[in-house]
Amino acid sequence: MADWSLSRAKARLDRREHLDELTARTRFEVRLHLNEPAEYGSYEDVETIFAIGHGECAALLAHRRVLPLWERLLLARYARRLHGKAITRSVGAVPSGASGIARAFGAEILELGPDSGDTGAKYDLQGRGLLTVFRIAVGAKGEAWPDRHEVSTTSARNILTCCATFAHRKPWHVLWPVYRVRGLRLWKL
Repeated sequence: MADWSLSRAKARLDRREHLDELTARTRFEVRLHLNEPAEYGSYEDVETIFAIGHGECAALLAHRRVLPLWERLLLARYARRLHGKAITRSVGAVPSGASGIARAFGAEILELGPDSGDTGAKYDLQGRGLLTVFRIAVGAKGEAWPDRHEVSTTSARNILTCCATFAHRKPWHVLWPVYRVRGLRLWKL
């Protein structure tokens, strides 16, 4: 019995280190853009953004049953907050290693496209996800989008705050989430 509990604790520790590494990658990508904004990123196509987000979200949610219940709930909330409802739902519907994800989820990809005048808060309220909105705002050449810089900066700062909160996750965050005021809106991390 002791061997099983030790191996379970080791698996939890390995999974937490992997989650922290994935969160650090996201923070590095966003911080790099904030310090050195490029004219256009490598995210030119919404289908590519969906496929990249699907891969990252699948990596986040893989082997989540090793974690305790409170951490699984926070992980699901964190993945939904970063990647959005469409990408999070697609992770459960696609087997690992499948190709052609963009063809299978055409309707969900069409929902992600930017509309003129949308702000980062409106995007997030529509369930698109902070990281998805950030990548759309950084990429997508040639689209008339007047507040692109404001949306990318606002969503980048929100991503950094959300990642920092997830990196210091505690069991009481499930019952009493960390709230942050953005403008007049109050949202949950």
